[in-house]
Amino acid sequence: MILRRYKHVTTFWSDIEPFVSKEVINGVTMKTYSDRPKTLSETLDYSVERFPEKIALVHGDEQVTYRELKKQVNHAAYQLRKTYGVQKGDRVALLLMNGIPFVVCVYAAMQIGAIAVPLNTKLKTRELEFMLQNSGAKILISNLEWWEHIASIKDTIPAEKIFITSEHVPQGTIPYHFLVEEITNEVIQEDVCEGDGAFIMYTSGTTGRPKGALISHRNIIHTCLNYTYCYRLTSDDSTVIAVPVFHITGLAAQLTTFIYLGGKIVLMPMFQPKQFLELLEGEKITHVIASPTVYVMTLMEPDYMNYDVSSIRVGAFGGAPMPGETLKALKKWIPSIELHNTYGLTETTSPAIIMPDEHQLRKISSVGVVSPVTEAKIVDPVTREELGSNEIGELLFKGPMVIEKYWNNSEATEKTIQEGWLSTGDLAMIDEEGFVTIMDRLKDMINRGGEKIFSVEVEDVLYSNPKILEAAIVGIDDPTYGEVVKACVVLKPEQTATEEDVKKWVADRLAKYKVPAYVEFLDTLPRNPNGKVIKTELRYIPEQANKQK
Repeated sequence: MILRRYKHVTTFWSDIEPFVSKEVINGVTMKTYSDRPKTLSETLDYSVERFPEKIALVHGDEQVTYRELKKQVNHAAYQLRKTYGVQKGDRVALLLMNGIPFVVCVYAAMQIGAIAVPLNTKLKTRELEFMLQNSGAKILISNLEWWEHIASIKDTIPAEKIFITSEHVPQGTIPYHFLVEEITNEVIQEDVCEGDGAFIMYTSGTTGRPKGALISHRNIIHTCLNYTYCYRLTSDDSTVIAVPVFHITGLAAQLTTFIYLGGKIVLMPMFQPKQFLELLEGEKITHVIASPTVYVMTLMEPDYMNYDVSSIRVGAFGGAPMPGETLKALKKWIPSIELHNTYGLTETTSPAIIMPDEHQLRKISSVGVVSPVTEAKIVDPVTREELGSNEIGELLFKGPMVIEKYWNNSEATEKTIQEGWLSTGDLAMIDEEGFVTIMDRLKDMINRGGEKIFSVEVEDVLYSNPKILEAAIVGIDDPTYGEVVKACVVLKPEQTATEEDVKKWVADRLAKYKVPAYVEFLDTLPRNPNGKVIKTELRYIPEQANKQK
């Protein structure tokens, strides 16, 4: 934390400080965890050594121990290197849903020094073609379900071999089981440095083409340690991955962190509230991290109170505002649960800010405080001058979990990362205690006649309405004020509300100029394949809306 400007900041992670030191990495001085593994392969090997017969992965009826996981990883690493010629630094693309093949392929790639490229299974042909060409992936491993998106581009992408997770595969592809079949006991282990690339993760990009964030082993190891220390996780903990494992949350906050811990990982191919509840109870899950929508939908299950989920110790969330009533409902349902708002980006390899549980209900609007190895500052978006406590500006981060560059995109790298500081594009403020509040995306702030309106403030108020499931605020062009507020609202099932009901709800809680001039009711909010709301698609005037002046 920058103490020069934020003089009254409280130390929240004092018990973790003994594990933190300072290092110069690529010419930048930053905080790091001093005693750390160097690579992801090292974390798997250590868990295999400690817990060989412990269940590592659960997927449906299939269970895999740490010893069995390592065996499959060894076979896949050997095949990728010896049979299919994958060398250190080559890219291996994964178009796979949550499942054991994803885990095996990630750690096989790490073992031979290759770079894994997780691809969003919701992407369409054109989007996949760009990412495969941009990454230069030599190998593509996919579920059969996505073949329709690959078939028409297989001759235009650089992949030399395509593996499909099915017994019967399309002509010209190879069954996945060829990768993991036992043909030798020889183990291939490449010498990998912590600065070497581990993943290329494509940012969602609500405008323009996605950028490939090059995540190093150092980046993701520090993420594993951030989660371990700040959530106080141990090898006794277990998690269920209900979010896509190809997203940074599923990948970093759960998969790699729990492999590092030697914990149990339950993989859900797709989130379904009832199945989620059954897994929480049946597997005695202790840790969950997911979007607020997962929690909201779970609490909407009529019989959720009948499930014994008392084993859950950590309930983390992020990516969108969490309704205060949902937090209170979770505490009522699971009194011992520790709640942690968690904020980060693909470019920060997931968490940069974590809310200590004891402050979660007191600081509902805040996303938390910086992690023990994160430095943050607020700067004027125009002058880049550093601002002080409670001043709103752009949020910047520095630390060992921040990427060094985008893949094959020096222009974006130079624009976003300068002297180790990552520009987030988010408007935020840091109060005198050190709590960070995200106000808006820099490009989404609304200027109504000179009055600045931050969408998160209005969205928080809308989320506090018990009838509203989701909400998004955008600015609409206006001849008098320049911009006015439009609210896009998704109601909970079987709930009804009028435009005037929504306006009054906001008017009773915020200044008049922040009250929506337009309210539009939608069945769903438009989202990109990574789940972020596409606000550009909401910036139009609804035909059936009464304008408020």
